[in-house]
Amino acid sequence: MKVAVKKFKSGERYVFLLGKDGVPDFWVTHFVTQKLRMTKAATSIEQYLKDIKHLKRWEEMNNRDLLDEIYNGKVPDEKDVKALKEHCLYHAKALKVKTVSNVVKMEKFHLSKTQDKPTISKSQYISRIAHIAEFLHFIGKERVKYKPTAAELFDELDKMKTLLKSGNPKGKSKKVSLDKSGIADDVFEDFVEVAKPDSQYNPFKNPVVKFRNYLIVQVLYETGFRCAELLALRISDIGTDTDNPTLSVVRRHDSKDDPRLKEPTAKTLGRAVSITKELRDLLNTYIKVHRADTKVAKTHPFIFVSHKDKEGHYQSGQPIIQQTINDIFNSIKAVNLERFWAITPHSYRHYYNDQLSNTIDQEREAVKQEIKRLEQAGLHQEAKQYASENIITEQRELEIRAELNGHSSLESGRTYLKRTTRKRASAIRKKMHQRLKHKAGSIDDYI
Repeated sequence: MKVAVKKFKSGERYVFLLGKDGVPDFWVTHFVTQKLRMTKAATSIEQYLKDIKHLKRWEEMNNRDLLDEIYNGKVPDEKDVKALKEHCLYHAKALKVKTVSNVVKMEKFHLSKTQDKPTISKSQYISRIAHIAEFLHFIGKERVKYKPTAAELFDELDKMKTLLKSGNPKGKSKKVSLDKSGIADDVFEDFVEVAKPDSQYNPFKNPVVKFRNYLIVQVLYETGFRCAELLALRISDIGTDTDNPTLSVVRRHDSKDDPRLKEPTAKTLGRAVSITKELRDLLNTYIKVHRADTKVAKTHPFIFVSHKDKEGHYQSGQPIIQQTINDIFNSIKAVNLERFWAITPHSYRHYYNDQLSNTIDQEREAVKQEIKRLEQAGLHQEAKQYASENIITEQRELEIRAELNGHSSLESGRTYLKRTTRKRASAIRKKMHQRLKHKAGSIDDYI
């Protein structure tokens, strides 16, 4: 089985789960159409189907068909749920099957010995279980709703769903990824420096590709955009105000203009973000000179396009994809892996918010000093009024972050507040170490 995405003439991306015969699974397609299509993005639906595919693999391993069993009055019991939950702990690629015929035997399924830690993280596990529970519960009710025993079976399906979603994952879980919150500002700055077209360390050969890749890094550096937001940027998203240049994030789901099957869509709200005049001018140069030199680019409005070598001339013009950005970052990281190992496209979103924190702190200090000046001058009422209008409280800071990051909820900004707190705590800890009266001697002192 495989998950496939098709683009309709309307621009909608529809996700299917195809069987071994290449035909879409009927009940999965029904679930997508009735339950997910109107409320979920194609990328979210794709994850649902990957998890349902994992369920199908369990059925294949155990020679079961849960939907048929539900139709015949047998809803998965506690034993089935326990076995299914254990199966859901593992990476899909960690479960392999070797077959020499169309008959699949259980003993042929095994955990790959090459996988040191084949389990998924707790959050992935919870999401997978929730998707499978929703599918079995919804389609189970669809299949039995006209049966005389429908009410009974509905109760059993409700219990099954509760059982599936209850409890925490057991056994080994994926190790926690290393904390990257302590990346120094100069590491981010050095990364941009290497990305510049005239840098002696720039790893790219073609001058057009160098220029495009630098602009991609610079946009992330200045705006804190998510990758999908950068990939979806159109020429019309560059602001026309000469003195206040901006780049706008616009929500355009199921776009007819986008030839990519995996359409990059904005996760957050639309917004206009200020950029430097220099970046605005460089983007316009790229569009007018290099992008315009490709034929395919004339057929779509997206800013960043691929430039592939064809008969000695670099051109393609197709909108770039997520993998292109990943490849760009991996190539730059390889220049100095020890220094750049933690840099990712998304880490620049955190860097952007760290700079926002620094600026807010400076603004708070400036306000504090002005209040102090007014009070020393005996202008107590003016100081009180000034404080009321200008002090940036935590609530105001969250509102500012929501506006600049496109968050629909103020609570989303707390993630960046916590990261900034950890970074400051690390700096304070280093100062404490410097003040220690007794410090560990060098290894030479003890050998």
